[in-house]
Amino acid sequence: MSEQSDLPPGLADRADLLLQSETYADLAGMIVSSFEAASLDRKTLMLVWLAALVAIDAPPESFLMNLGAAHQSDVQLDQVHGVLRALAPIVGGPRVVSATVKITALLESQA
Repeated sequence: MSEQSDLPPGLADRADLLLQSETYADLAGMIVSSFEAASLDRKTLMLVWLAALVAIDAPPESFLMNLGAAHQSDVQLDQVHGVLRALAPIVGGPRVVSATVKITALLESQA
């Protein structure tokens, strides 16, 4: 049985609105293609994508889109924290702090 994500469901709604905009229409298609092409389950893929966003110090909007999809993939908040902890020695503290600030702001905006 799949457990339900404890990430705020509002993130998924906001991410869907962003992806429905004309600006991000092509991006939505690339995301779907990537899901179909990956040999990972959706939950693992979302955790990998979150790790990549931390590594490149992605903007808040990228975290929003991916945390919304993570919610839909039943990713748990403790798994997001685990990704951040695992990355610190590799990408460095400043990148993890930057991501933590962005993720916290998104989560607080849904409270």
